[in-house]
Amino acid sequence: MQGVVAPVVGRKDRLIRRGRRPFRRALMDDPSSKRAQRSVATSERILDAAEELFARHGIYGVTMREIAELADVDTALLHYYFESKRGVFDAVFARRCDVLNAERMLEMDRYEAEAGDRPTVEGIIAAYLRPMFSLNRKGGKGWRNFCAFVTHLGSTELAEIFAKKFDPVLRRLMGLLHRALPDADEADLFWGYHMFSGSLMIVNAANGSIESLSGGLCQSSDFDAVEPRLVRFGAEGFRSVCEAGRKAAAQ
Repeated sequence: MQGVVAPVVGRKDRLIRRGRRPFRRALMDDPSSKRAQRSVATSERILDAAEELFARHGIYGVTMREIAELADVDTALLHYYFESKRGVFDAVFARRCDVLNAERMLEMDRYEAEAGDRPTVEGIIAAYLRPMFSLNRKGGKGWRNFCAFVTHLGSTELAEIFAKKFDPVLRRLMGLLHRALPDADEADLFWGYHMFSGSLMIVNAANGSIESLSGGLCQSSDFDAVEPRLVRFGAEGFRSVCEAGRKAAAQ
């Protein structure tokens, strides 16, 4: 039609229109192909870069261009694989979240079977924390970045995603704690977790504050030092809050 100019389709647009997440299609067609292997390697490099930047700055403090630069890929590839920054976020979150949740459930199931009718607050907290510290030790920088990244999920939108993924595990934890502290007021148990989770976020943030405050005496990466102390701190906190609430109710 006269007067109508056809739109110019750029390289980025052509990449996006050819389809999303090609590494998944490649894996379905032939998981052992070189194309599939290259696609997986590229997508993992992008996710590693995004995870590291999200851990430092949160999702809203990071641009797609910054992720691409750290991953050493063209920005168009991020759109090609993940569509948007939210798509990158979802992939980063899902990649490790399900693993951590499954390990926590297994540990709590194992502890419940071992403890029988006499679970302790220390035993429950230890079972809940063990997978996180184990994955941090074995998984290296990637898992440490993920744990720090999760501490940034504070906005309303992202908090809903956090709740959807983690609430089943947390309800399992609270059910076990109620068995260990049967006389505790339910509200005190939830307040106890609220405060315990704050401590956990500070530990996971690993932002250098403990190193600075202690003059280097304490290191946030010293998981052998952190884990037993956090178990004791959390257990004593739950007991103290619940005991004080019980005494106040009895007056």
